[in-house]
Amino acid sequence: MQDANARFPFTARILILRQFLWGAAFYGTYVLLTKFFLVELNYSEADTIMMLGAFGAVGPVFSAVGGFVADRYIGSFRAVYIGYSAYTIGFFMLGLGAAQVNIPLSIFSIALIGYARGLSATCPTVLFGNSYSATNREAFQQGLTINYSINNLGSFLSQYLFPFMVAYLAYQGNFFISSFLMMLTLVLFFTYRKKFVAAGNDLDKRPVSMKVWAGFIIGSAVMLRLVYWIFDNLEVGKYFLYALGVFVILYFIFEITRATIAYRYKMCCVLIMIFIFMVFYFYYGQMLTSMNIYAINLMGSELMGFIPIRPESNVAFNPLWCFVLGGPVIYIYGWLEKKGYSPTIPTKFVAAFGLTAISFALLGLSTSFVGEDGKISADWILWVNFFQSFAELIVGALGAGFIFEMVPRYLSAFSMGLRAVALSLSGILAAVISTKIALPKDQVLTPEIIEGVYASYFYNLAILAVVMAVVTLVLSKVIAKLIRKGEELEQLEAGQDVATDH
Repeated sequence: MQDANARFPFTARILILRQFLWGAAFYGTYVLLTKFFLVELNYSEADTIMMLGAFGAVGPVFSAVGGFVADRYIGSFRAVYIGYSAYTIGFFMLGLGAAQVNIPLSIFSIALIGYARGLSATCPTVLFGNSYSATNREAFQQGLTINYSINNLGSFLSQYLFPFMVAYLAYQGNFFISSFLMMLTLVLFFTYRKKFVAAGNDLDKRPVSMKVWAGFIIGSAVMLRLVYWIFDNLEVGKYFLYALGVFVILYFIFEITRATIAYRYKMCCVLIMIFIFMVFYFYYGQMLTSMNIYAINLMGSELMGFIPIRPESNVAFNPLWCFVLGGPVIYIYGWLEKKGYSPTIPTKFVAAFGLTAISFALLGLSTSFVGEDGKISADWILWVNFFQSFAELIVGALGAGFIFEMVPRYLSAFSMGLRAVALSLSGILAAVISTKIALPKDQVLTPEIIEGVYASYFYNLAILAVVMAVVTLVLSKVIAKLIRKGEELEQLEAGQDVATDH
């Protein structure tokens, strides 16, 4: 109990190390997939954008299902352990698929990785939150930010290094490294399993019946087959993802009707935040689709004139800035609190949308500075990512904490999945819209194409971000009123309970 009151309880520290290993493994593979599909598997730009969008969306949208299974059937720690075992196998099989240039095996492998993400994504946050005591929530929020920064350190290192390592290890060698990193997390889970079980939910502390395991295995097989079908039929599969996302949101609305009156107000706040999440993460999805394709086609190979970089490593700028800015963001929050001002989560989103507008305006402006070699300086992409990463860091980790505090504990993992659904729907929508800038293979990039395709697209996104900043400012007032009403009702209910006891 004493440890749970520490700034970083022991279980939280182990989970932070796990986050580093997962970030390196997952995003190291992610950074290679665009070139892998374009070059090795000979996909078109449009199909590659859709594949990457689906890969980013499938795990999060199914994470609500994974959270529900963890909450109701197998427990949070078991869900993480099984999910990370599937990650290990999936990355290994992707290496085999790359070695054989086998499209069906490669698609099955990323489907297995998507299943692993869906099953396990929400539960580390639950374990992390439960490792802190109920009176240590401020430290929990700070711990989430540190956890987020460490994740970005791991992903930056792999996203920068893996593209260079392709020349020596080929694609399969890098995928095997990701499998090894995930295997290390399994060693951590096995070594400290008693502590993780203690931080899990009630189901983790008691055995699971054979009937539940049989249902879980059958359900997992169906889910894996469904994920494979989505990747193999992207045009139809995207509509299934939309439908699943809408169903999850409707189920959350149903749970609102069953909650206490106090929680109904708070859960309505979550519903409004989901809308804000969806729009913000639409921009996050652009970083891995339209921005990535733009950089691969036009970014130069040197940063600041002397640092070598591969165009596909442009996505490494995001975790780099998130890691570098993590400490300063915490300092700014602390300074504001000392001044008597503590901005709400919605208010932080207003600032985030403002930074996003600057980011995409810069991206549009960069199209006017194409050099004689037909490339733009990598410095442009670096600073575009600075503003977008700053925006992401302001809200990225704290949004999960906001939802965790606003819902009943029996919905904690599912609600983390609800946040992931927002990310998922935004990701697939970002991919669909990003195909508008997809070019045919071997297309020569003339100034007219760069101006007409890329510049107008990015400037329009910048204008939309400004509009969303205003909308979010209005919604923040609504959220504040709902939270205040919910807290008043909680205090009233608590007073009635005390009176009844006497």
